[in-house]
Amino acid sequence: PAAPAPASGALVIDGASRFSLTVPRGFVASKRSASQGTLYVAGDFPRAAVVSVTAWPVSELLAAEAAARSLPGLPAVASGAGASPAALADIAPPEELARILARARDREQGGGLSSEVTAAAPDGAGRLVLSLSTELPVANPDELERQRGIRRLVRRTAGTVSLGSVPSPAGGAPVAAVVAAWASCLAEDWDGQLGPQLRDAADSFRWGEPAAAAVASSN
Repeated sequence: PAAPAPASGALVIDGASRFSLTVPRGFVASKRSASQGTLYVAGDFPRAAVVSVTAWPVSELLAAEAAARSLPGLPAVASGAGASPAALADIAPPEELARILARARDREQGGGLSSEVTAAAPDGAGRLVLSLSTELPVANPDELERQRGIRRLVRRTAGTVSLGSVPSPAGGAPVAAVVAAWASCLAEDWDGQLGPQLRDAADSFRWGEPAAAAVASSN
């Protein structure tokens, strides 16, 4: 069943019953209609605090990873291990998969970022739980220090990853996908009140049948 919403969170159930999760109260959702890529975004945007859900077809995720590792005249070959995985471990070991996902997020956000995986481990329920740290570009460190007392901006992210499926772009049977909830904010806010709320949001993520059960229990 869906995880109960903590006192500080509000239960969100996807309109297509694909997933459920809780988000901190007061977060505002933006409209999305995608069937893959970024499916959901909500945030306290003035504070750069965001909760999102992504779904990347496994074959496309691994092909993009191989392309990113290719050198001129020496293309990397995409792994075939993820063609029809039965579990996340069939795609890659936990820490390697976490790094693949971190790089995918960095690419999706326009490139130029390099997120560090600070923790990655299976949760015993078939999911991967991970943490990321990302240094953000700062145009004027002196001005940032004058305004906020810091010279660097670091984003902290909690992620919970599952194996799911999404519609095939070519039609036909659904294809295997890595689905994940991400919850992030700046480090100084993470170390305050937002960190535990965002970790709870990521941990509450459920995909597929458990999400459908959440719909039933909420009626």
